[in-house]
Amino acid sequence: MSVQLTKKEVVKEIIRCGKDPIYFINNFVKISHPVQGLISFKLYPFQESCIKQFQDYRFNIVLKARQMGLSTATAGFILWMVLFHREKTVLSVATQLNVAVGMVKKVKLMYNNLPDWMKIAKVKNDNKSTLELNNGSWVKAASTTGDSGRSEALSLLIVDEAGIIQGMDEMWAGIYPTIATGGRCIAVSTPKGVGNWFHKT
Repeated sequence: MSVQLTKKEVVKEIIRCGKDPIYFINNFVKISHPVQGLISFKLYPFQESCIKQFQDYRFNIVLKARQMGLSTATAGFILWMVLFHREKTVLSVATQLNVAVGMVKKVKLMYNNLPDWMKIAKVKNDNKSTLELNNGSWVKAASTTGDSGRSEALSLLIVDEAGIIQGMDEMWAGIYPTIATGGRCIAVSTPKGVGNWFHKT
């Protein structure tokens, strides 16, 4: 929305966005397109369906194909969660740190390109692997090696490419307690063999 809004209209938009992540993403989120540059993010129906599932269910496991924009849609959902809710903690894990950092980078780009009046929570800490807002919410990236996320109490755990993570069963056993008190998990992957944690789950 490039039109000038009144104070009353701004409040109305913020309230509506806080209630509806799909409306928020479709109307205010921008993404980086490899050819067109910075563009408005308009969700496809299947992406909207995924976001509704993310809202309605604690545990979501998604079998995806490449280049469907599902990671980008997930980043939009993360931004909505940390921007409009206090004290939300989100951890993105992947086999390699740079893959997990990629999710955080998408969230940062979306945040940075919001209208100023929509940034109802301001950036408190911004480094390569973390975006922390002054409402107590943050999103961090970690690799699946070591004790990733085991000391955190998480609102949302994102597991990227869960199908190719070596020792995912062990990692899940170690990290599940961080979401056991009500946290959510979104595990996303392209298919990779049979019998592994992603396939079985």
